[in-house]
Amino acid sequence: MSDHSRLFGTDGIRGRVPQWPLTADFMVRLGQTLSGMAQESGAPSMAVIGRDTRSSGPMLEAALAAGLMERGLDVLSLGIIPTPAVAFLVRHFGAGLGIVISASHNPHPDNGIKLFSSTGFKFPPEIERDIERRIREVQAITWSGHLRIGQRAQSEIPPGEAYLQALLNRSGRPKPLQGWHLVLDCAHGSAFELAPQLFRRLGAELTVLCAHPDGENINQNCGSEHPALLREEVLHRGADAGIAFDGDADRVLLIDEQGDLLDGDDLLHILARDLYSRGQLRHNTVVGTVVSNLGLEQSLQAMGGLLERVPVGDRQVARRMLEGDFVLGGEPSGHIILFGEGSTTGDGLYTAMRVLGVAVRRKQPLSALAKLNKTPQVTINVPVPRKPPLESLPEIQRVRVAVEERLGSEGRLLLRYSGTQALLRIIVEGNNEEQIHWAAQALAETAQRVLSRPQSPDAAPVEADAAEDGPN
Repeated sequence: MSDHSRLFGTDGIRGRVPQWPLTADFMVRLGQTLSGMAQESGAPSMAVIGRDTRSSGPMLEAALAAGLMERGLDVLSLGIIPTPAVAFLVRHFGAGLGIVISASHNPHPDNGIKLFSSTGFKFPPEIERDIERRIREVQAITWSGHLRIGQRAQSEIPPGEAYLQALLNRSGRPKPLQGWHLVLDCAHGSAFELAPQLFRRLGAELTVLCAHPDGENINQNCGSEHPALLREEVLHRGADAGIAFDGDADRVLLIDEQGDLLDGDDLLHILARDLYSRGQLRHNTVVGTVVSNLGLEQSLQAMGGLLERVPVGDRQVARRMLEGDFVLGGEPSGHIILFGEGSTTGDGLYTAMRVLGVAVRRKQPLSALAKLNKTPQVTINVPVPRKPPLESLPEIQRVRVAVEERLGSEGRLLLRYSGTQALLRIIVEGNNEEQIHWAAQALAETAQRVLSRPQSPDAAPVEADAAEDGPN
């Protein structure tokens, strides 16, 4: 492991299997490290592990569990289960550590690791840096005669059922979605069983798409990254709404009965207005990110509220929410965080349930709730072989300055590397659609030309980079 390598991006560790760090050897070392840290901190001596449907998941889990148990931690395997369920179950079972093996919305060849503390919150950056340091220093055990080997733990109640019961207890009344016809797109991911169970128990009639994982089809032309199929099915069946999850179900997008897509900004808008009307939007503030649409900010201002922007990443959103005592935050990707009823991270199932609950309570179709006037925005993702600091690239900076001058106060520009994929994300926002398309294309062409040149010896490769403001 290179001293200059960084393991953690904006949402845990991600990579291609079986390339470093997603190898069996690394997973054992990670398990050994986490076990030692947990015992030093006095945390409960059990870890819970959940995973998505990728074919590499069982191998990675077995290696990780071996490392954890070798150094004394018991392990409870949760099986295939959404990321937010692990955040709940680490507290439900009184575990000291929660681990998710998933690459979320990434394609099948990738996988990753997300870590939750005993409180159900993701590890802060300082803990991640400590993990990186300690992994380099893992030593063989010297036999002392009193070494405890961890065991496989068992649960009396199926973990998924415990999570579903917690969600149903928040629904307010029995079968609130009686009479609703929903189309679910489970992305062949971790919610393929639990999401249909939840919404059937809430009373909805269901059409279920992409709920037949084969280990390789997760996120493949489906789910929140590819909502076209869901939209088509909602319109074809005359459904009341469509719900699209990503691979680990911490994100969700909705389609209303008219076929319009509701992204994370739309969902924040609906939830913020509902909480505000009931006096529950604490400090009248929503936490968004630097890519949240200007229209959301203006809508909140119009009702006397405020949008606070943080760097991209749900962990950044959650941290600011805790610091400011706020209850609502999220990202345009559909990663929505609602504090106050036990949630500690984005939960696609809970978010969908809450948004539909607003429509039920108001006796309105979903389309009547989504009236966010968005500022036009263009996003271009440029594949990159490396991620040198953008400020070190004069050609890109010259175009950036020219674009910002042309946009003036009528637009907004954001350039940043993804923290989870080999991409440079270019986002231009403004009321002049012709102008923002020109600006985004000019930046994309320049970036592609500059970053495709042969790499200099001191440039950072993609695998070693983990930009702190990249999307999760």
